[in-house]
Parts: sequence; C-alpha cells; structure tokens
Amino acid sequence: MAADGLRTLAFAYRESAQMPSADFTREEKLTYLGLIGFLDPPRKEVTPTLLACHDAGIKVIMVTGDHPATSLNIARQVNLVHPDERLVLTGKDLQSFDFSSKTDQEKMLKCQVFARVNPAQKLDMIDFYQKRGDIVGMTGDGVNDAPALKKSDISIAMGLRGTAVAAEAADMILKDDSFASIVKAIGQGRVIFENIRKFIVFLLSCNMSEIFVVTFAGFLNVGNPLLPLQILFINIVTDVFPALALGVGKENDKLMQFPPRDPKKPVLEWKDWRRIVYYALVMTLFVLGVFWFGTSRLELSHQEGNTVTFYALSLAQLLHVFNLYSGKGKFFGNEITRNKFIWQAQALCILILVATYYIPFIKKMLSLQDLDMLSFGLILRAGLFPLLIIQSVRFFSSGKLH
Repeated sequence: MAADGLRTLAFAYRESAQMPSADFTREEKLTYLGLIGFLDPPRKEVTPTLLACHDAGIKVIMVTGDHPATSLNIARQVNLVHPDERLVLTGKDLQSFDFSSKTDQEKMLKCQVFARVNPAQKLDMIDFYQKRGDIVGMTGDGVNDAPALKKSDISIAMGLRGTAVAAEAADMILKDDSFASIVKAIGQGRVIFENIRKFIVFLLSCNMSEIFVVTFAGFLNVGNPLLPLQILFINIVTDVFPALALGVGKENDKLMQFPPRDPKKPVLEWKDWRRIVYYALVMTLFVLGVFWFGTSRLELSHQEGNTVTFYALSLAQLLHVFNLYSGKGKFFGNEITRNKFIWQAQALCILILVATYYIPFIKKMLSLQDLDMLSFGLILRAGLFPLLIIQSVRFFSSGKLH
C-alpha cells in the first residue's frame, strides 16, 4: 500500500479489567485487528508549480516523516522525480552520513526525496545546503519544525493548519497553505527587483545626460545650453513620473524562466553601468547637436537655444523609458508598452511641457522663448533619434527584430 502512495494505519487492542493505567500506551500484548490505507492526494496545482520551479532554477526537495515508498510514489505523481527514480534517503541513512565525504555529498545533491527525517536531521540538511552557498527556503507547520524554520534563509509557515510556534518562527505565513503561492511570491519578488533596477537605470541615465550636456558644452565652449531652473524642472517632472510608472509595472512573462540571480551581486552590475553611460551619451550627442546647430546655423539667440535644448532633452528622456524593456522582448509588445501607467505618465508629462510653453508665468520663470516650426522640428529630431539609434543598435547586435 505504501508503494501505491497510501498512508497506512494498523489497528490493535488489549483487554483490561480496569481503567487505563500509566502503562496503557505500551505496545505489548496487543491483538491485531487489521490495516487500512488511505490516500492523501497532492493538490492539482502542485505539478505545474513544480514545472515552474524547474524553469526558474529552483530545486524542490521533499522532506517528510512518511514511509519511503509512500514519499517516492507521491513525488512521482507530481513529477518531482522521474517515474523510474528509486533514490530515497531516510533518516536512518542520514545518521551514517559524513557530510564532508564527496560520495555522500553527491548522494545528497542527487536525492530529492527524504523520508522518516527527524527535526535534528532537517537542521543538518539545511546546514549542508547553506554551506554550498544555496539560499534555503523551508516550509513547516508543526512545533518540531520551528528550529529548522529558524535556521533556514526563508522560513514559511502554514497559516491554516500550522501551529502558533511555527508561525512565530517563520518569516512568511501562507494564508492558503498552497505551494503555488510560494512560487507566485518568488515571481512577484523578481518583478519588484527588476522594476527597482529599471527605475535606477532610467533615473541615472537621465541625470547623467543632463550632467554630460552641461559639462561637454563647457569643454566645447558653446555656452550654457541649460539653465539651473530648467535642469531642476526636468528632474522633477520628466524624470520622476516615468520612473514611478516603471516601479509599478508588470514584468515580462518569461521572467520565471531565468535562473536566480547571485545574491552577492549588487543591484546594478557593470553591464548596467555601461548601459547607463551609453544611454546618456546618445541623448547628450543629439541634444547638444541641436543646440549647436540652432545657435550657429539657424542663428537662434542663446535663450532660444536654451529653449530648444530644454524641450529636446525633455522629449528624449520621455521616450527613453521605452528602451528599458527586458531581454529580447518585442519593441511594440513588451512589459513597458503594456504598462498603462507608462502611458499615463507620458501623457501627463507632455501636458506639463505644453503648459510650460503656453502659460506665461511658467514660461517666464523657466526663461523660455517663442520658437518657429523649424526649431520644433529640431526638438522632434533630438527627441526621437536617441530612441531610434538605441533600438537600431539593439536590433543589429542581436540579429533579431525586437
């Protein structure tokens, strides 16, 4: 019955002429009545959830007090192990294990089903995986699970059938006792991290472009292309709202198909810093280009050149948010373009920029001037070309249309 995944219960009795005494629970002089097997089937969502864990680089291990045959049968049912898998390690096996032995380490790493394991052995197992550098998540519901929950990196208690002791020891409590909820939480955590990273990359690349515009203009001796109040306005308006929209966006559907990131790595890696500088330089090139072209070739006044630069950089930064989609997503169907908050932020910022041009006191405060259609054409080019250049480089470097 155990091999069929059934939990077994044996029934027996002992006659007594008096009320039960202190030795009533002693297992002796019993008359065997019979044996029953009952099925405690896994939930339907477990199998697809385990597949999602596999795709996300998460190794799932079953640690139970059940019979080894029962444990292995359940593991096969939910596709935790291959149907032909026969390796199960029991608590008795672990007692003789030398965790410093390479052979025993290989057995531990290969095995995904552990049966008849006691609380102390759970601590040894957690210690083994942590010494390998793994992040260990532990689920539990009983009082005996509390020490292991405390030792694990991420401890998860059952909210419906768990004890108060387990809940007190845990970092997180599952309200529905569903394994699928754990995986959803992992996915949401990855979304939050990616949004934070995009938020930082966007803000730093925009701020760096402003620094580059002013600094390079000083080296080239072409005059100051932006006034301090204009820079402050760009930082408060065109930078902030798209960045906030990035922070609440939904990630792409393939995020859970990537392996876990190394927790020792910083939020921004060297590749992110290279992207930040690259984005900033591209925006700077076109914004400074229209400032120079407008003041030298179109003979715009310096204040008119400031106005062109202000609107050109604002537009370039607004459109720059569309460069921040993940991986090899499609440009017209990615997590950025599907984010309604991005479009709302774009519309709000454009309305604010229009207001700066048509509301006199704001226009005067920012030292903005009236512009002709040729100047607006320069602004449009300087705003669009950085996006087009970055996407073109992305297209040719990948060999695929994004």
